[in-house]
Amino acid sequence: MRIPKLTIFAKETGVEIAPGEKKQNGKPDEGRVAFRFFRLASGQPHIRFVAEPCEAFEVSRKISELQAQGGKATFTHRYESAEGETVTRLSVESYERNGRKGYAFSIQRGDESINVAAPLSEFLFAAEFLKQLSVTQSWVAWAEPDAPKQSPAITPA
Repeated sequence: MRIPKLTIFAKETGVEIAPGEKKQNGKPDEGRVAFRFFRLASGQPHIRFVAEPCEAFEVSRKISELQAQGGKATFTHRYESAEGETVTRLSVESYERNGRKGYAFSIQRGDESINVAAPLSEFLFAAEFLKQLSVTQSWVAWAEPDAPKQSPAITPA
């Protein structure tokens, strides 16, 4: 089985964008888009950001917009657990430093953050990849209802 996946590597970090799923007991599975940020050094933790398909589409749209205009867009997820609230921020940005344009993906959760610089071609390809993936991941796995039982046909004598 072939699974679409895009991985962008920087010097010491990377980001992987791939299909994901949301599974909850008693509810149908749903398609998602998963971002996994990591460090290339072994044993380092990674940070995941799982987006709904429409949110992945919005990230795609923002990448295209930022490439043309510059700036930064941030997407925030809040999660409540027994340990308290966890806030994760995914950012895409187009910046200029020392007269040179640059592009980056970054993620921040608590004190942990990972930044992945990307060349323009990979930045724009990520936008197109997210646009396509957002459509293919727009699904819900509904359980098939039991087929109605047919009673034997009665033929007149």
